[in-house]
Amino acid sequence: MRKRIFAIAITMNAMAAQAQSSVTLYGRIDNGFRFETGLPGGHRFNAESGDWGCSWLGLRGAEDLGGGTQAIFQLESVLNTQTGELWGNLFGRHATIGVANPGMGTLKLGNLGAGELSQDSLWVDPQFMQRYAVSTLVRGRNWASATNGFEYTSPDLMGLTLKVQYDLTNNYNWNISATPGGQGRTDTIEATYNVGAAQLRVIYDELRGASGTFDNVYVHSRSLMAGGAYTVGPVRFYAGYQHLGAPGATNASVGVANASQPAGITAPTSVDHAWLGAAWRVTGVATVTGGVYHANANHGNGNGTMYTFGGTYNLSKRTFLYAELGYLHNSSTSNLSLGSDSYGNNNYDPATGTAWNDNPVYGHSQAGVFAGIMISF
Repeated sequence: MRKRIFAIAITMNAMAAQAQSSVTLYGRIDNGFRFETGLPGGHRFNAESGDWGCSWLGLRGAEDLGGGTQAIFQLESVLNTQTGELWGNLFGRHATIGVANPGMGTLKLGNLGAGELSQDSLWVDPQFMQRYAVSTLVRGRNWASATNGFEYTSPDLMGLTLKVQYDLTNNYNWNISATPGGQGRTDTIEATYNVGAAQLRVIYDELRGASGTFDNVYVHSRSLMAGGAYTVGPVRFYAGYQHLGAPGATNASVGVANASQPAGITAPTSVDHAWLGAAWRVTGVATVTGGVYHANANHGNGNGTMYTFGGTYNLSKRTFLYAELGYLHNSSTSNLSLGSDSYGNNNYDPATGTAWNDNPVYGHSQAGVFAGIMISF
């Protein structure tokens, strides 16, 4: 009899524990095609994974600790669903544990990964950080990642939410990377204010290089971004501004030789970036998006302007088709690219058909189009 009571007690405890905790498997797959012109070797047609947004696979869970507090965790991987390979580390996007309470906020510890706050600029971007979007003219600077860190998000304070991140180097020196060539100390703060049909967002972000300095405006720099979105009927309007600063940037620190650049051009130490756009929900299943982005870099690096037009069509609640057109016009001393995150000359070799990056020739333009399908689960 006692054995039966003990077995029943174990079963009831297991059922209670199950009721108080949850684990969710989730993910998304994005595959499509892309055609671009103005590349160092001419044009290219690709099968691609992740032009609208990267594919991922993850686990998230929560356990009720009582009093409205939960223990939470998240593990997430990035996938190349054209080849089946992982992009980066196994849980390179997220590997965190923390606690959350509606009245006190949320604290996370671990690899914040793609949760680095510069990536929240997608919320003030009419193209939602697709391939041709707010990160393009700053050579991927808004795709920063964060490791060895913690993040605190405040509860909603009458429409205002604050978020703070701090990431350690795990080195004796507070600022310098413990890994040669790695990333130094980073810290970020974000304020979001929602009022009626408007959302305002300000993000201040610092990413240091391996030596603890700001040595590449597109990689290791200070970033101040302010933007907003406002909805009028079926149309949502977007506007934003971003300033990047890297006072320690030199040709050597960004990895280019003086002779590889046009006369008068040296590594930029600041970039100013602004954009305008809108998303129009034409029907319940179709949305059209458009945006104009402009960036200007100092030290003779000129300016670039990108024009985009795209749209999505929902096949269901979890699956949609997408497409986007992009055209990027460079001034005579600029070689911004639709897809390359690298700074400097492409060093194209016509004999071998190879280039160091996809940057166009200085002063030349690029155009592209991509389309595909995304499913979430």
